[in-house]
Amino acid sequence: MRDPIRDERRSKLPQVFQLDGRTFEIQNGKIPLREMLRSSDHYRSLIEKYRQRVLTQKTRTIRLLGVKHPAKILNTLLGYEVQAAYKRIQCPDLVTARYVRLFSELGCHSIQLPYDPTLTAELIPEFEAILEAFVRQLRAIFAQDTSLQQYVIRKVFAHIRKELRSA
Repeated sequence: MRDPIRDERRSKLPQVFQLDGRTFEIQNGKIPLREMLRSSDHYRSLIEKYRQRVLTQKTRTIRLLGVKHPAKILNTLLGYEVQAAYKRIQCPDLVTARYVRLFSELGCHSIQLPYDPTLTAELIPEFEAILEAFVRQLRAIFAQDTSLQQYVIRKVFAHIRKELRSA
């Protein structure tokens, strides 16, 4: 039995779109996410910078919520806290809080935080810019359907989490 809502959504999908100068086709209503990610400069640079700049340094492990959820930074008397759903993580400075918030919003279970705060301060603007540019591109490609945008972004974040975990 055919689902009319699904058929309507598939009819709204662009048949051809571009990402980072490469053209992709949607065939049979399937979005080529893996190919999109493999060819994306943003995706590769995020994963490579995390592997080369963070994992090669002395780090500590921060346990996160493990669910993609909006996180916010709270200013407290003892520094900063990142709150994602019910979990609060104390951070000594704003740079560390931004780092933890970014990976909390990705939905990571745990991340490696460099002991060197200057490295974190150097990396966090790059990580934020990379993710923001990638999300902006995905929203522009699938501009006609916000639920499809959210679906694609969730799937992309899942791939990013998987790559970061395997790093």
